[in-house]
Amino acid sequence: MRRNTPAFLSRHSLLLAILLALTGAPSRAELLTLTDKQGRSILADVLSIQNGQVKIKRDDGRVFELPLDTLKDDDQKKLNEWAAQEAVKPLPPGALQVELSRGVFKTDKRVVDVTLVGGDVVKNGQTITEEKWGYGVTIINKTARSVDNLRTEYRLFATVDNIHVKEKQGLKKKSYRSAIENVPELGRITFRTETVSAIKTKYNGNIHSAKTGDTSSRETLHGIWIRIYRGDDLVYETAMPDSLRTSETW
Repeated sequence: MRRNTPAFLSRHSLLLAILLALTGAPSRAELLTLTDKQGRSILADVLSIQNGQVKIKRDDGRVFELPLDTLKDDDQKKLNEWAAQEAVKPLPPGALQVELSRGVFKTDKRVVDVTLVGGDVVKNGQTITEEKWGYGVTIINKTARSVDNLRTEYRLFATVDNIHVKEKQGLKKKSYRSAIENVPELGRITFRTETVSAIKTKYNGNIHSAKTGDTSSRETLHGIWIRIYRGDDLVYETAMPDSLRTSETW
């Protein structure tokens, strides 16, 4: 029958490749035959090499790790060369996804004395609450290979409010960076950004005016602009709110 001819198989393979490209399915990892020093061999997809361990996937779908130094010297060399090539290979479009969540990481509260305008001191006359606001950043790897050599650079933006006249003083920007060791294949990692302190003050009792103890200004976390680099290549960029990328400078 014609369906057993090489020409049909070739057309079938081409159609499958087109369908995979259209559906955005992750590409297959490197299929290699690996042999240990006892002469036992296995055919498997090589997923990643990290800290002297090679992660592989067998045809039955089982994923496990092997110590690299248990394999034949030739296979170790072959895998190290593969890892070096993977480290410089560009990531495909859509390989990474980032999720951001804003929240309070820490709250500190203290009670202080207040000096009134007339000079009297009121014990425990004011409560000062400091909230440290930041972002949880989740980096999601959408590919079937681990992604190494990442770093994030981000800017936190805060509004500076004058409590007495209730005027916005514009956005204040703070810059930070963080190294990411490894994002596993089809996995994710999460880290917390640095924080912006929001200070709230409240007079206790019947105090209406004081000479000392009140706060003249406070910061409120407004947004984040984050970039992810792999080596020197920018591989992902996002902001919350997205308007920061047009209204502010990096």
